[in-house]
Amino acid sequence: MEGQEFGEAETVLRQLLDIADPRDSLQLWQHLFLLAGVLNSLSRTEEGTDTYRRALAEARRAGEANSAVGPARYMLANQYLLFGDPRDALAETDPIPAGVGHVQCLLHSIAAQALWKLDRRAEAEVAARQAMDACPTEERREDMIRDLAHILKAG
Repeated sequence: MEGQEFGEAETVLRQLLDIADPRDSLQLWQHLFLLAGVLNSLSRTEEGTDTYRRALAEARRAGEANSAVGPARYMLANQYLLFGDPRDALAETDPIPAGVGHVQCLLHSIAAQALWKLDRRAEAEVAARQAMDACPTEERREDMIRDLAHILKAG
C-alpha cells in the first residue's frame, strides 16, 4: 500500500510542477525537494538525485543568500553520501558557512561521513568535531553524537 501512496504523491507533485509559475523558484524548489524524497521512497534514487540537483538549482535561482540554498545543498550532499559517490558529497559541502546553525552542523556532518568513507580518518574526525561545535541546540548535538559516534570514537 505504501508504494501506491508514494506513486500517488509523485503524480500530484508532478502536476503541481506543471502548473507552478516558472518564475517562482522557491515554490519549484519546494515541489522538487518533495518529489526527490518520493522518488527515493520508490527506490528510484538516480531520479531522486537528479531532482535534488534541480531543486538546488531553483533554490540558487532565488539567490545564493536565500535560506533555501543551505538545506538544498545538504539534501543533495546527503543524497550523494547515501546513493552516490562520497567525493560528490564532500564537494557539495564546500564551502560550509561559518558559525553555528543547523545547516553548518549538517554540512560538517556530511563532510565527516564522506571523509570517513574515503578513508580519510583524521580529516573525518576534524569535520565531526566541527559538526559538534556547530550544533545550535542540545537536541541536534545529541543527534550528531549518535550519527558520528563511529568517527568520534575512532579518534
